[in-house]
Amino acid sequence: MPVPNRLRDLIRNIRSCKTAADERAIIQKECADIRNGFREEDSVFRCRNVAKVLYIYMLGYPAHFGQVGRLKKNFVIMSVD
Repeated sequence: MPVPNRLRDLIRNIRSCKTAADERAIIQKECADIRNGFREEDSVFRCRNVAKVLYIYMLGYPAHFGQVGRLKKNFVIMSVD
């Protein structure tokens, strides 16, 4: 698998879009790459992918394509009593 883009590269690509259709195309491609990264359980770049999922969600795009379930499986959530 190739090295995934950094969050700042994703932001730069999205901001350089001329139309909403261009933005949606970039988001769709990036979401596919993120899904593949989670599917392969690539722990080296997981932080990048999590940051990108959060950014995509903040932009108002759906981020419900399995990442949340995958995050729950891969990360241990510790509660403070």
